[in-house]
Amino acid sequence: MIGTKRQLLAAVAMSLAVAGCKKSGDKADVASGQVVAVVDGKEITTSELNAEMQGMNVPNNEQAREQAKNAALDVLISRTILTNVARERKLDQSPTYIMQKRRADEALLVQTLQRDIASKITPPTRADAMAFINATPDLFSQRKVYSLDQIAFAVPQGNTTLLKELEPLKTMEAVEQKLIESRVRYQRANGKLDAIQVDPNLMKRIAQLPPGEIFVLPNNGMLIANKVTKVDVVPFQGDPAIDYAMNYLQNKRVSEAADKDLKARIEKARKDVRYQPGYGPAKGAVVAAPAPKPAG
Repeated sequence: MIGTKRQLLAAVAMSLAVAGCKKSGDKADVASGQVVAVVDGKEITTSELNAEMQGMNVPNNEQAREQAKNAALDVLISRTILTNVARERKLDQSPTYIMQKRRADEALLVQTLQRDIASKITPPTRADAMAFINATPDLFSQRKVYSLDQIAFAVPQGNTTLLKELEPLKTMEAVEQKLIESRVRYQRANGKLDAIQVDPNLMKRIAQLPPGEIFVLPNNGMLIANKVTKVDVVPFQGDPAIDYAMNYLQNKRVSEAADKDLKARIEKARKDVRYQPGYGPAKGAVVAAPAPKPAG
């Protein structure tokens, strides 16, 4: 019995000694550079700091990098403190937080999947870029910038006939009058459409339209009726053009790889999805299986 008591006291003494070592060890870790700060017992590491600084536009000089590093660390410290306050208030157990955390986790996993696919793609060479530039003069030597007369509007929910009624109209004034008659709010303004900012396949279709033909494009939840009023040829050349071509080819290769790797998987999984009544695609509708976009 006495031996057991002595063993218990020794175990308590040992645990206190370990706790004391951990406290002094926090300082040692900070000093060694593995941990840059300790906030309420939570260690902030150099890896976390570097991750926080990713994407920051830091000038290439030592003073600016030091300032950026300190600013990023301050953001990490403030976020850690506020996170602890939220947890103390049990906000991490709220249904809203749990739902948003799930969405964020899933989005991060998809981005990681995208990066994994991109990491296995052979990047295009400068020669590949030059070949693409020579093969697509409409984007480069004959790059076109369209001046547009535009009408932006949103189709009211439940209005299934408006787009069909707009199809035969030949003038922007007629489109405007139709929207007024249908009591649809709209905005009319001038705009630009640059060939290098739009999918090349779409630009080909626009270029093939008869002069003055009205075409409608989606944009941020709105629809925009367009009429070309002027076309300027603005050559796109030099290093910026080569950089654009290499980036375009890289994104295209990643998209094709993702489609090859995941399309069949997505289609197969969709067949097993069970919907509650009133949800899901209409009977007979074809649901596209979107491939992940290239990671930025």
